[in-house]
Amino acid sequence: MLKRNGKLGMTLLVTAIMISILAACGGNSNNASSQEPAGSPSAGASAPSKKPVEMVLATFNAWGESEGLKSAIAAYEESTGNTVRVDVYPDDQFINILKTKMSTNDAPDLFMANAGDGLIPFSFLEPLQGPWVDKTLDSVKLFTAKDGVAYEAYAFPLGYFGAIYNKKVFEKAGVKVPMMNYAELMDGLKKIQGTGVTPIFIPGKDSWTYQMLQAVGGVFSVTDEDAAKMAKNETKPSEMPGFMQFAERMTSLVPYTNKDHLSLLIADGYQGLLDGKYGMTVLGDWLYDDLAKLDAEKVKDLGFMPFTMDDSKISAVVNLSGRALGVPLNSKHKQEAKDLVNYLMEPDHFNLLVKPVQGAAPYKDYNTEKSVWQQEMDGYIAQTGMPVTLDVIRQHFPTFPLGTDAGKPFLDIFNGKDIKKAFDDWYTDYAQYNRTVQTPGW
Repeated sequence: MLKRNGKLGMTLLVTAIMISILAACGGNSNNASSQEPAGSPSAGASAPSKKPVEMVLATFNAWGESEGLKSAIAAYEESTGNTVRVDVYPDDQFINILKTKMSTNDAPDLFMANAGDGLIPFSFLEPLQGPWVDKTLDSVKLFTAKDGVAYEAYAFPLGYFGAIYNKKVFEKAGVKVPMMNYAELMDGLKKIQGTGVTPIFIPGKDSWTYQMLQAVGGVFSVTDEDAAKMAKNETKPSEMPGFMQFAERMTSLVPYTNKDHLSLLIADGYQGLLDGKYGMTVLGDWLYDDLAKLDAEKVKDLGFMPFTMDDSKISAVVNLSGRALGVPLNSKHKQEAKDLVNYLMEPDHFNLLVKPVQGAAPYKDYNTEKSVWQQEMDGYIAQTGMPVTLDVIRQHFPTFPLGTDAGKPFLDIFNGKDIKKAFDDWYTDYAQYNRTVQTPGW
């Protein structure tokens, strides 16, 4: 992550960097620029040892089931003779479990988690070296390196957060896309509901999904000045007008969402989105391949657009919270784990690892392909001139630890908890966390 607070000048710099990434990194080639085929031994891979080792890679339950990770590990095992056991944990518990394991000398050899030291402090990790380090885009290094040292390897294409929407539902309701402000959003939701369709699908059993409303729709709800004060413990979320107004607006969405949101997972909404039972959901473009696999024809009825709950501001929100690999300081097989990271970061192996997800490459000279949803978002950027930003947390709190669960207040608020109480409980949590990790000023 960035070694700074979210001040305006640097925020604009990040935005400019992201715009240049999206303009430059969208090559539409199906083949990676690589010297060796996937599965072949390479200089970056661990040479077969006299006694093969078994490593443990820990990750989220959903990520551990990805097609690409399984294929890349199989290629590595064939190449080296080593084996990799993937241990998966519930998505809402994994980070805390990982921290506990790392602090009790029960760490996995490596892990795959969200990028940045806001979740796993870099002080817990081994420095990484390899040819991929110098090829990492500067904007990605802001979240995977510190003081010029790489601690994580970004292992996901660059894409967007936004609203997946059913084109036919919006056309029938007479709703123009994208909805450029809060007033247009509320008007659109009413029109869609009037056709008998549930306007917004929220898969609340994946509890972090409530935070997506704020991450994408609330980019402009926090000023850089307020963010800096919050990071210095000079103000609380419940004392910040932007946070309070956003939370109130978020509760206004409740009548337009599925009533069973607390019990449903993301995949439970796939068919409803494809069939037009739901108007839209606020998540990310990485879901395109899952939906296309389910129904290659009906997925053509789905589009992807920016989402805002601001009165006048909207942005295309880049997803830089994707998968990153790290090696704990107390890994039992440090060198083999580092060699595995280098193997996976080679161009061919990287393309295998991220399959079937599409997007711009986080590394220079790696050829990747954008999905039709990403191309649609690019079109909105060109059409409207809207800025490209990060999500609200990475845009305004790039290095400040926001506690054990920054999404919990939004889950609580959406499900009826008093807004001030929810934010004050959040403050208590992240205040204790920052005292524990000895954040300056706390």
